Amino acid sequence: MINVAIIVLAAGKSRRMGHKNKLLLDFGGEALLRRTVRMLAGLQDAEVTVVLGHAAQETADVIRDLDVTVTVNPDYNMGQRSSVFHGLSKAGTAAAYLVTPADMPRLESDHCSALLKAHETAPAGSITLPVGDRSSAFERGNPVILTPQARDNVLRGGINLGCRGLLDSEPELINSFVTACDGYFIDIDTPEIYQAEYSIFMAGSGQPTAKEHTHGIE
Repeated sequence: MINVAIIVLAAGKSRRMGHKNKLLLDFGGEALLRRTVRMLAGLQDAEVTVVLGHAAQETADVIRDLDVTVTVNPDYNMGQRSSVFHGLSKAGTAAAYLVTPADMPRLESDHCSALLKAHETAPAGSITLPVGDRSSAFERGNPVILTPQARDNVLRGGINLGCRGLLDSEPELINSFVTACDGYFIDIDTPEIYQAEYSIFMAGSGQPTAKEHTHGIE
């Protein structure tokens, strides 16, 4: 596997969860944040940087013993784009940069490995991301993977990775990993989603295979 710098975005306020911090919610006896970071830290040839912001001390406590770099984005109130910029600027030199939100309960290491494998042949300056043909419309997922040139472009302000219209706004830069696997698309935004995902997790529901294919979208 290519050498990869992983940026985990964990700075948000979880506003739609009410008074609960979604990253501290339980998933099988550990916090969701810890589960995500522990999984990513186990990837081969990967260095993980976790970007904190809101409730930084509480969130840092649940990953304190993991072999990762923790950094606090002082501008987290400005939104996810500022955390992406902060994380990429703190990460070391790598062949690829994987950026992911921390609240993806179905994301597993084999999903990340499959995405990284697809990225190995990506053109310079491109971004590899999961794309699902869901509800008769292409939907982008996470994580996203950047070449070093694309990372530099983001840091210059040329690309907004958080933009939901990225597929439409920057089609020439997109290396699409077409997949039906929910692991790339499910995140925890509301108490109802958490309860549903927790039930699935505890029931040991199976995951679709990560064997997918890669192509561009016309």
